[in-house]
Amino acid sequence: MGSSLSLIASVAILRSSINDFVPQEMQSFLQELASRFSSELTMVISDSHEESKNHLFHALMMYLGSNAFSTSTVPRRITVGKNENIKALTYGLDRNCKIVDNFNGADMKWSYCSEFNSALQYEVKWYELRFHKRHASMVRNKYLPYIIEMAKKIKDQNRVVKFYTTRGGRDGWSFKGINLDHPMTFDTLAMDGNLKQKVIEDLERFVKGKNYYRKIGKVWKRGYLLYGPPGTGKSSLIAAMANYLNFDIYSLNLSAVSSDSSLESLLLHMSNRSILVVEDIDCSVELQNRQAGDCPSDHDKTPRKPQEKAVTLSGLLNAIDGLLSCCGDERVIVFTTNYKDRIDPALLRAGRMDLHINLSYCTFSTFKQLAATYLDIWNHDLFPRIEKLISEVQVSPAEVAGELMKIRNPESSLESLSGFLECKREAAKSSAPPTSVPEGLEDAPGGA
Repeated sequence: MGSSLSLIASVAILRSSINDFVPQEMQSFLQELASRFSSELTMVISDSHEESKNHLFHALMMYLGSNAFSTSTVPRRITVGKNENIKALTYGLDRNCKIVDNFNGADMKWSYCSEFNSALQYEVKWYELRFHKRHASMVRNKYLPYIIEMAKKIKDQNRVVKFYTTRGGRDGWSFKGINLDHPMTFDTLAMDGNLKQKVIEDLERFVKGKNYYRKIGKVWKRGYLLYGPPGTGKSSLIAAMANYLNFDIYSLNLSAVSSDSSLESLLLHMSNRSILVVEDIDCSVELQNRQAGDCPSDHDKTPRKPQEKAVTLSGLLNAIDGLLSCCGDERVIVFTTNYKDRIDPALLRAGRMDLHINLSYCTFSTFKQLAATYLDIWNHDLFPRIEKLISEVQVSPAEVAGELMKIRNPESSLESLSGFLECKREAAKSSAPPTSVPEGLEDAPGGA
């Protein structure tokens, strides 16, 4: 033990003597000479690059931190933290810690360094990467781009979904947004099983389609029209989409936007990976269906005061599908309506609303999902009777869910629901019920 301590002390004294008596120029020369005979290369990634923030440095913080517990060499010291904009804890390397990352069978040896610059009163931070010379091309062309890509995925998956609105009456989004803590997911969404799966598959194709969209020369965005009677789950589907994609929601109240130029400004200030939602598009502003003759005549029009402006159909079309739409990536646009036929066909064509999703009245398949969610049952003796009643009446999933929530006991709850459906059937006999279109997907019609 004593000899070991003596050796360590001798090495420390020797290093101090070299630093004191060997000129810095000679030390640099010796280091360069040694590097010529070394089989390793060292790459330095500092926290700033060309007087601006180095995005690769910050990508490394996220990437190496996420791998801190999964590598063969766990660092001795790890930093940990969390802020309000992320879902989970984040980890990182502490000063002078090292980690080895294996990429395509090659060891990538990382170390994190920092020192305080007394002249600038600033802490300089950097990462050093050491690897074998034969891997230089792989590091430059594959490994570093891979780190940037993975860091983006980690950041996107860990970010808290935000909700922004224009309902404050000003031409701008709410300043910070609020955390969207909506519990709805595709697992709990009451929706026809086949339709739900098709929507999920369409979303998956979209988020994985960056290169495809670029290849075919189209802006990386996707439009969905959700239509159907009230209470059929349009808002719930939007929440499930946001949670599934981890996209922010921007709720656009067109009646609160003063002009087309204000609408353009709002869309320019949306973040990537976001959903633009316009609920009840047929009621927001005067965007009548021109082909259905909904435009008022000149005689019926009420003159507007000069200062009273509003969003026009032309302005909305240009905002969602014109040159402005290319100012942002990975965006979803969702319109909702109870009356699809009231919307101008120009808003519905492919490139604007690419997929039309009809959310109709409750089906037996939807009811079974609701029963499983609210009552934790997947089958019951009363199911056949309820299946027959649901086929005879028009009832929304929201109405069925409301009935199931009243009583927690499955037997009593289903009896109550059965009585509710029978009352609706009797009430419907006095008047002919409106026709209902089955739930399903419909591709948007092509357009010029």
